[in-house]
Amino acid sequence: MKKLIFLSLVFTLTLTANSQRRMRIASVDMDYILEKMPEYQSALKELNLRAERWKNTIQRKEKEIKDLKDKLEQEKILLTKELLQEKQEEIAFKEKELLKYQLAKFGPEGDYILQKEHLVTPVQDRVFNAVAKLVQSAKYDIVFDKSNDKLGLIYTSPKLDISDKILKLINKERGKEEREKKAEKRKKEKKEKLSAAAKARKELAEKRKKEREAKRKAALEARKKQRETKKGELKKSVIKEKQKTNQGAENEKKEGENKQSKDNYGEQLTPEQLKEFQKKAPELNKEKLAEQRKKQREARRQKILEERRKKKNKQENKNKE
Repeated sequence: MKKLIFLSLVFTLTLTANSQRRMRIASVDMDYILEKMPEYQSALKELNLRAERWKNTIQRKEKEIKDLKDKLEQEKILLTKELLQEKQEEIAFKEKELLKYQLAKFGPEGDYILQKEHLVTPVQDRVFNAVAKLVQSAKYDIVFDKSNDKLGLIYTSPKLDISDKILKLINKERGKEEREKKAEKRKKEKKEKLSAAAKARKELAEKRKKEREAKRKAALEARKKQRETKKGELKKSVIKEKQKTNQGAENEKKEGENKQSKDNYGEQLTPEQLKEFQKKAPELNKEKLAEQRKKQREARRQKILEERRKKKNKQENKNKE
């Protein structure tokens, strides 16, 4: 009855539209489209793997219950009424738990249905969006899903099928998304590479800076040590020269005393005479020094007088000429 009502409605709409303009009708095969989509097959494979694990768990629990029943059947005649009832209650509890697990996994609101919606819905949304774009661009009035048995479609012309067009549009959008992802990945890798290069340059600059600082400190330390060494050597040289000068002065003093002693006495003095001479030596040296200074002043005076005389004679000779 529902099929007849639906077909009548479609026929009515078609006649109404044809009275004004030509109606554009298309059909799609959702099952065909989904089978051609890699993401749908991947989601379906993941879902089937989960369902397989759940089925294995159910089979294991069923075997446990069967083994308990077989064992109970064999031991039933040996058990008391209370023990038999206890084992029957244990089996009934396990059967109840198994039924609860089956409903939780494969029931109308179980994990299989929920996860199928979770995994498949994004893929279906992609298909519906592609259909919407194509319908809008091609200006279709009605699009049927051939794979939906609830519509009651008996026949659709292959000319009306736009499933391949939908797949082509989906693949085009997928290719665009993949190119964008690759571009984003390359951009990220380039950024990371530049960041790594900048980090390496910074580390190298820091390393070179530390090396230059270490060399500068070593050079300053070496120059400081060299200056201290030269200063020490110079100090030793000055001290040595001073000691040498003092020693020479001491030797000259002794030689002078000995010479004075020989000049005054002409022979080696006795200890008593030498002691007496040493007492008078400072006075003799002062007299000798005063006599030398007097001779030096007289020599300078004579030199000055001689220079004046020569200058005067030279001027007189010049005047005569």
